[in-house]
Amino acid sequence: MQEHMSQRRTNFTYRLRPDQPAADVANITIAANAHRGFIAKDVPLRIAVWNTFKGRRERYYDVLAAQTADADLILLQEFWHDPSLEVTHRSLFAQRDASMAISYYTRPNQEAPTGVCTISAVRATQTVLMLSRYYEPVTRTPKTAICSYYPIGHPDCPPDQSLVVLNSHAINFRLRRPFLDQMLQVEAQLRQHSGPIILVGDFNTWERGRVRILDAVAHRIGLTQIRFPGGIKRIGRHELDRVYVRGGVAAQQRVILDRAASDHSLLAFDYTLG
Repeated sequence: MQEHMSQRRTNFTYRLRPDQPAADVANITIAANAHRGFIAKDVPLRIAVWNTFKGRRERYYDVLAAQTADADLILLQEFWHDPSLEVTHRSLFAQRDASMAISYYTRPNQEAPTGVCTISAVRATQTVLMLSRYYEPVTRTPKTAICSYYPIGHPDCPPDQSLVVLNSHAINFRLRRPFLDQMLQVEAQLRQHSGPIILVGDFNTWERGRVRILDAVAHRIGLTQIRFPGGIKRIGRHELDRVYVRGGVAAQQRVILDRAASDHSLLAFDYTLG
């Protein structure tokens, strides 16, 4: 009994202070199965964006599989790479690449990482890991983002003309300065890029000041927010999950709400580069 109580205390302490990887190993490749070497012009990209709530809810994978069967880009936040889900995820990674930016491990001994995951049917020529400089309180863990570069039209497309996709999970339980700092990191990564851009994520924009900061960054980069039907998770009047784009045309915006799958709705849309 005493040993059992000791283990419970250890597990509780670990949840409050989980391990996090060193910056040089925080970006891992989960799958490398994509066959396509570039994005075709004038052909819609099918894109899904979702905070998966670490796959904790019963219908998580049913919804993910159904809504991403034909997706070219699957951009996930709070993705949980747990060994118990690896067999389940196998079909998700078939003929796709998958890269993950680890925020922290959910089990001791560096097991079951969680973070941001970008899954693509097209091979990226470059992937950049981004860690927030400020940490969440209590757990002392960073928030993460992945910036991926995809050639357009042919495999030798110059990097500055590629499609850049930045998949982000923004810092939450801090005031505006840490949020501003992270959004300025995003701006610095995207500011010099001259090609098309897709910026997505759970931005934790739960109050007006955060919305203004993100909108200002998007405006300076020349991004436009895609509007979706109702159903996106909100705090008050403010949507947490957002999509900003530049250099293409969005269509067929859809919101899939299933509380048995996640506490966030899945956002799906088509995006065409001219």
